[in-house]
Amino acid sequence: MSNGNKPTVFILEGNFLGLEMARELRDAGCSVVVVGHLKSDIALYVRGVKGVVLPLPQDAPDALMAGLMKAGGEVKGEKVIIGASEGYGKWLSQNKRELFPHFKMLDCQVDDIAAMLDKWNQLQTAVSAGIAIPQSSILDENCKPANNIKFPVVVKARFSPKSVSFRDSLGEKVIIANNDLELSKACAKTTSLGFKPMIQEVIPGVDYNQFLFGAAVKDGKPYAVCLTQKLKTNPQPYGSGVVIRTIYHQEIYDAGLKFLKQINYSGICDIEFMRNWDTGEFQFIEFNPRYGLGQRVSQMAGVSLAEMAVDLALGTTPTDIKIAEPGFYWVYFDEWVKEKVMPWRNSFIKQLRRRDNTARIIDFRDITPEAFHLLNILNLKLKRLINRSR
Repeated sequence: MSNGNKPTVFILEGNFLGLEMARELRDAGCSVVVVGHLKSDIALYVRGVKGVVLPLPQDAPDALMAGLMKAGGEVKGEKVIIGASEGYGKWLSQNKRELFPHFKMLDCQVDDIAAMLDKWNQLQTAVSAGIAIPQSSILDENCKPANNIKFPVVVKARFSPKSVSFRDSLGEKVIIANNDLELSKACAKTTSLGFKPMIQEVIPGVDYNQFLFGAAVKDGKPYAVCLTQKLKTNPQPYGSGVVIRTIYHQEIYDAGLKFLKQINYSGICDIEFMRNWDTGEFQFIEFNPRYGLGQRVSQMAGVSLAEMAVDLALGTTPTDIKIAEPGFYWVYFDEWVKEKVMPWRNSFIKQLRRRDNTARIIDFRDITPEAFHLLNILNLKLKRLINRSR
């Protein structure tokens, strides 16, 4: 049942992205149904949220559709459906005609979202918008880099939905190469694992030179924006942000608006920039057409990106862009645990964080998802050790 006048929101994603979005929308007063694909998916166990296990779209799309129709039919009132990750977002766009009679959703054309899942296309879009990018390359028909770029470079998965499986396979988000031989080996390894490689020069800088433009968007226009800075990443220095804070920087804000103006995307997004220490310019890294890890801090900073996405799906269009306030912090659960085990860790950053400016990291009334997460981490680390030993 819906909570008052709030809709019931179906979130497709059972991992940490679904977890953070589910808590954000639950706290905003929405009834929430999380759809995962494994019984161990942590977002299924959020307090006050209904969990449903259905197959992944690439495994059994018909069964997923049938399961959603059944679950949706059991709920009265308005229903909104959101894909919290790239794969689910693409599937929703591909099946919107069948879903629209039963669910409200942001209408993103499948061609638009498919184009944005290719990081090479993202770079061309950034260039068209007049945004600086690092020197980048893909492999040509001879499996050689199409452009000459300066070392050191990073090699990563070219297509966004492959990023997580790439990291799980290698135990790291990117491979660093310092010369032609290392680059050749990195590309060969990436290809052998089933990923198309993309190569980018290493931008001079450190963890806290990485910035994110998060937004809830409709038809290429953002209506809620949250700018953040990665204060710490894991693995360092090219991993996911594990400690972030909200900021405001006009250059990043303008660059995000320019990029979105070039595309017709609708949904929640996360655009990554890095400041080049040598030139001082902000360079576009990648566009993630999904809810970003840590975006729940926007709620504490005065703007809920997830709630805005729901409003946009329901047809509400604000007259002004809402911008999150700077000075609020979010810490990934794993990093919070490490801080407890090692009290000296992040000593300076911890001095800046208080209860009134930091998104709640752990709620002991809602601890079940984190308990499942710890078990999943142990299994993942074991798999990575096995993969590395091969």
